[in-house]
Amino acid sequence: MNLKTAFAPYFKVGAAVSRWNLHTPAHVEFLSRQFSSYTVENDMKPMYFLDGKKNRMEPEKYRLAPALTFEHAIPYLEMAKAKGIPMRGHTLVWHGQTPQWFFYENYNTSGKLASRETMLARMENYIMGVLGFVQDNYPGVIYAWDVVNEAINDGGFRDSLWFKVLGKDFIEKAFEFARKYATPGVSLFYNDYETALDWKRDCILKDILIPLKEKGLVDGMGMQSHLLMDHPDFKDFKTALEMYGALGIEVQITELDLHNADPSEESMHQLAMRYQELFRIIVEAKKSGKANVTAVTFWNLLDENSWLSGFRKETSYPLLFHGKCEAKEAYYEVLKVVVPEDQIDPWKFEASEEDFQAQGMPEENKGGITMQEVYEFLKEVGVYYLATVEGDQPRVRPFGTIDLFEGKLYIQTGKVKEVSKQLQKNPKAEICAFSEGRWLRVAGELIRDDRIEAKEHMLEAYPHLKGTYSAEDDNTEVLYFRNATATFSSFGAPSKSIQF
Repeated sequence: MNLKTAFAPYFKVGAAVSRWNLHTPAHVEFLSRQFSSYTVENDMKPMYFLDGKKNRMEPEKYRLAPALTFEHAIPYLEMAKAKGIPMRGHTLVWHGQTPQWFFYENYNTSGKLASRETMLARMENYIMGVLGFVQDNYPGVIYAWDVVNEAINDGGFRDSLWFKVLGKDFIEKAFEFARKYATPGVSLFYNDYETALDWKRDCILKDILIPLKEKGLVDGMGMQSHLLMDHPDFKDFKTALEMYGALGIEVQITELDLHNADPSEESMHQLAMRYQELFRIIVEAKKSGKANVTAVTFWNLLDENSWLSGFRKETSYPLLFHGKCEAKEAYYEVLKVVVPEDQIDPWKFEASEEDFQAQGMPEENKGGITMQEVYEFLKEVGVYYLATVEGDQPRVRPFGTIDLFEGKLYIQTGKVKEVSKQLQKNPKAEICAFSEGRWLRVAGELIRDDRIEAKEHMLEAYPHLKGTYSAEDDNTEVLYFRNATATFSSFGAPSKSIQF
């Protein structure tokens, strides 16, 4: 017995996977044996579809129809096709992990925001391009899309760049375009967190789901369900589930985990019983017809993969499996909801040590990110903060130059400046940058490079500096990171790092 077999009469059971999982043979095999659906944790979010380099190099060419790239999505789509595991697409329109430059004229954050007409064209062409690529090359692989993600905040519409440029009807427009280009039978979802809160539930129903349902644009509601041991009250969860279900649309639990930082036997027993209670509510809603639940997706495969440890700043043990794909008590308690206890076999999973190692990943990507991503993130935000040390005092100031040259990450300043003097005495430094719910820290040593070529490359990247600096003067200074670690963090994904 396994999850996908036990719950097949009721709904799909899925999990979110990362690049690391994708390149770990044991994890892929485990996924195919236990789950009947999966979601890509990060690599199919907007920033991974939008080709930053092409759009910023030729803004006029791509002004209304942004250049797209599918290099990040293809490995997951190929795996789904090969293994016969259907996918949830996550996500098309979201304020987080969407590059800021996408919303600006000429894709330049130093300019002004694009017009409504321009952004409508970009949205339509982006959605058409993503759906078209997937459906043409991998027909039938994706059965549902999160069209809009997390548009509600603080009692109303989130003040995102989508909202600022297009107004609240950006949600309707996104669903309009998704309906226009999606293959019939592919379900279109609105997805959000804390969906059992009464004010948020009512806002989603009134301002999003009911208007979209009346126009035939939405097929389902995604309840993310990042839960705690004492929140929400499952009475509120049940009420919300049934209220969404009463609209006659699908309901899916899309990002399920249950934060618990205590790995003790007693605490893991409590986790198991809370999971069992939750699944009883979900299954009963399905059986009674009060909610057409069509999928439940756990957010990650194993405890060790969970984003919660980074987000909560404490190790979390929130899922049904851990270690080398070993079942926890919670796994068996969930199965008991739909399977007689005497029919549940102990879960055993065997794989070689080699199969538990990530294979086929570029060495630089073992942490889940690349140097190029670090560079593009800093380039996109425009202004980041650089911290240095002066004696026993930290010094922080805004900075705006970043360059990638000969595989190294460079910044630029003037030798007469205090920051230069501080770095020559103590090269330890740290960069911090934030954009749309995602932040980056780069910590290491900044080493001066006096070569003309390195200075020229920086000044070509920032032509406006040529009025102040030249590659030949004795003031221009470029420095590269050595012995550094770059770490991306967010509220919706595990931290990922790269060393260089």
